[in-house]
Amino acid sequence: MKRFFGQDTLWVALVAGLGSELIVALLLWLGLLLAGEPIGTHLRWFGVVFVPLIFVLQHYAKTRQHLTVTRTLIIIFFLTFVAFMALLFLTHSISMK
Repeated sequence: MKRFFGQDTLWVALVAGLGSELIVALLLWLGLLLAGEPIGTHLRWFGVVFVPLIFVLQHYAKTRQHLTVTRTLIIIFFLTFVAFMALLFLTHSISMK
């Protein structure tokens, strides 16, 4: 496992970035499901999925030996954040007044 995440490849960035977001989103979804709360009213809470991705990005950026992974993680963060904000605007969870 350590050998896989020590590589500087696109696959490492995809697994680390999207995997960290997916794990946090599934845990939050499961917590809301167990609490009996509707997901639609708590959609903004899913913004917490970006926190582990920022920590993963910080880890790979500090080593300065993983340029491909760092760049890919930045792109993943940007694309998923834009998609999340678009979802929030489309569902009227947030609005610009």
